[in-house]
Amino acid sequence: MNLAIVIGVENYISDKYYSLPACKNDANIIKDVIEDVKEIKEVLFFNNSESAIEITRGISAFVEKYKDEEIDELFFYFSGHGERDIQETDRDINDFLYILHNFDVKKKRTTSLSNSELDNWVKTLSPKLFVKVVDACFSGTQYIKSEINEKLDFEKSAKKHGLNDIHFWFSSRENQKSLADENLSKFTESILLAISEFSGDTRYREIKNFIADDFDGKQMSKPYFVDQSNNTEKFGNITDNTHQIVNKIFGLDDISVNFKKNKKIEEKELNIFDLAIKKSDKLCFSEETLVKFMENFNKSMSSWDDDFKKIYKIEITSDDKKNVPNRSEIGEWLKQNRSANYFAEPSYDEQEYEVQEYIKVPWKSKNNVSTRNSIVGSIAMESFFGRNENKEYKLETVTKRRKYIDGFYYTHSIKNTITHISFIPKIEIVDAISLYIVSIYSNKSMIMHIAYETLKRNNWENFSSPKCRSWKEVRVDINADKSAKNISIQIQKELKKWLVGILKGEEGLTSGLNILSKQLTSGLKAG
Repeated sequence: MNLAIVIGVENYISDKYYSLPACKNDANIIKDVIEDVKEIKEVLFFNNSESAIEITRGISAFVEKYKDEEIDELFFYFSGHGERDIQETDRDINDFLYILHNFDVKKKRTTSLSNSELDNWVKTLSPKLFVKVVDACFSGTQYIKSEINEKLDFEKSAKKHGLNDIHFWFSSRENQKSLADENLSKFTESILLAISEFSGDTRYREIKNFIADDFDGKQMSKPYFVDQSNNTEKFGNITDNTHQIVNKIFGLDDISVNFKKNKKIEEKELNIFDLAIKKSDKLCFSEETLVKFMENFNKSMSSWDDDFKKIYKIEITSDDKKNVPNRSEIGEWLKQNRSANYFAEPSYDEQEYEVQEYIKVPWKSKNNVSTRNSIVGSIAMESFFGRNENKEYKLETVTKRRKYIDGFYYTHSIKNTITHISFIPKIEIVDAISLYIVSIYSNKSMIMHIAYETLKRNNWENFSSPKCRSWKEVRVDINADKSAKNISIQIQKELKKWLVGILKGEEGLTSGLNILSKQLTSGLKAG
């Protein structure tokens, strides 16, 4: 008998976490695929903003229901936010938390699902094969304290926890973030690409190898795999129907069996040049595509809903890089990500600074106390600098110059890569808002750096200047369908959610403003 638990978390109550529409899609497609490739007695499925108590009680009841049954495989899948839970009283305790819809950092263990709790449930079920697939930041849970003798140590630990044969797949290591676009998380996308490549009885090891190859050379977090098995375990029987399920999520038309066979024959005959062209078409985009994307994005960002327009006058400008606040942080980011070959570089300036240094000066021999003291000092310096019979050393203040990163510049130029949106309040009680969006791109990827903040009111007409103290990075898939519109909608939704939180937190709000806050909330869609 096979069982499965599939969890996707799309939106979050906590302002700390972005909504993740991709995670809802992830969970839906994984559920459809595993039900298609193998016989499953029951899939426990959570994908509709269930609370932590609903999920943990649901899993507990699920375990109670099947604890006395013989279970061949338990398949567990999670897509959403994740966090490490390091105990302050014992630094060796480093658990992983599956962050759920109603997560509250002040009640983090009662509003999340911990990895240790999950493993204890699995121990109760004691399946012959346990498969755990986690698509979340910081998810690479290690059951050992180091990677020395990892295989042997892990096997001992797994037996201690009552685990038999296992395949654990994590989208990132415990100190890395995972990535997603508006459609799918990148790790889950790689799993689906693997499924689209295979047919018939397919082993977990074959899919794992495909994923590892897929992430090689990419500038993103690396998956972490842990296996304790003989590598014969079957993922399932992949059929044409499975391929159609996967093709649908990728927006592809159903492909006939004959066409697929012909396509595979054609792919085998591709030479190195044809393969290079095929890979370029898949991974890269042209300058024309980028220009079109930026035009569509800025057009979409100029359209805000009526809720915003009720309380703000909205001014949009295409800013110069020299005017971007805290641009040095983007320059530092470019330095750290130099290997990605973005079409931008850190810019540098110089500054003077003073240090105390010993300077060699001619030795003027005079028979007096001060000279004797100087000689004693110079003799002491000889042991540090080396003997020099005709020199002595004097401590002086020296002015030097050093370079530092003061911003960035583009090595390629197109219009409207930096957008500044000012929200000027129409009513007195709300603050002005500044939103900066800086697009950094290459011919293969784009990262949008986003910073938004409230501005201090100086008087009835003027506000403080934006600081952009905290930049958030969002990876954008330019080749995805309607990507410009979708990322624009996501940014607007996040800003709206943040504003609602501010309005609800204000003291002395009038009933009218409470109504306005509810109107804003009603306009938020899940994700």
